[in-house]
Amino acid sequence: MRRPEKNQNGIAMMVVLWVLVLLIALATEFAFSMKMEVNTTRNFKEDVESYYLAKAGIALAMAEIIKPARFHSIHPDHGWISGKPQAPKKDSIENNETGDNRKTRNFAGIVPVDESEDSKEKEKEYQVIKREKIPFGNGEITYTITDENGKIAINKASRGVLLKVMKYAGVELGVERDIIVDSILDWIDPDSRHRINGAEEEYYKNEGLPYTAKNGRIEILTELLKIRGMTEEIFYGPRENENGALKYKGLEKILTVYDASPVNPNTASPEVLSVLFEQTQVQEILQSRKEKGYYNDTTSTHFRIYSTGSFSDGGTRHTISVVLEKSKAVQGSGLLTHYWNDNFIEP
Repeated sequence: MRRPEKNQNGIAMMVVLWVLVLLIALATEFAFSMKMEVNTTRNFKEDVESYYLAKAGIALAMAEIIKPARFHSIHPDHGWISGKPQAPKKDSIENNETGDNRKTRNFAGIVPVDESEDSKEKEKEYQVIKREKIPFGNGEITYTITDENGKIAINKASRGVLLKVMKYAGVELGVERDIIVDSILDWIDPDSRHRINGAEEEYYKNEGLPYTAKNGRIEILTELLKIRGMTEEIFYGPRENENGALKYKGLEKILTVYDASPVNPNTASPEVLSVLFEQTQVQEILQSRKEKGYYNDTTSTHFRIYSTGSFSDGGTRHTISVVLEKSKAVQGSGLLTHYWNDNFIEP
């Protein structure tokens, strides 16, 4: 028989081993929890810092937009640009001109612009601004400016324009196109009288839908999906038909809910231009934008900004999306905020 003392020693050894295992498990769990706390704290700190970097990018964009400009355009290489205002011509220059030095004026009394290459090189019409990976402290700022005036204002569009929009989107000519257009107009107008192919309160009730015609402005573009005749295929696009060709091109990229009218030909996409202009003029506009960066001296009023703050090592990123209106009616800065998303998720 074994002695009781040896049995007790063995039990004590097992107890000590189990206590060690328990202590190791507790220490491991504690270390893991502390690591998680440190990572969480660091992520929160970086997110706060990247958020304020993004806000700094918004401020930089606002400084660009608020400046006086001769035109606003989307340059194929530099993105959004604003033309430098033309300096006023002083009469004293004309009075000081004598003999062969006097410039020839046309019938309207305007001094012809010097179109020589040397003159163009000396006087640039716009300033190229760096907006990508701007170093600031431990992070970087990247922001973009897009133009809502390059889209069609859905709340101000006439029936004729809406018919052209539906034609572009791929909606066939006939009852289907008329139903969608008339229903959009009935959704926006304040009365309860429906158009021939439109829809008011009675239609939506008969369909058993939990809403009726809004009789007011479209505030979010996806409201169109509630309107009679509109489908996700027509709204979002593109979708392929049985032959593999694109049937619907989508509406969300060419429409805006803001009163950004008239459309700026300098910033409008080829799709929007094709809806509003003849093909020959579309080609003329695009060619002019390609050659000199803009088509004419049209300025915009509504702008969308995307600003991202990030760290140089590729860590935390934070993006803010803002829509601003540049209006003379607004006191102070002259910028009115229509939309502000502190936590924009990039698609």
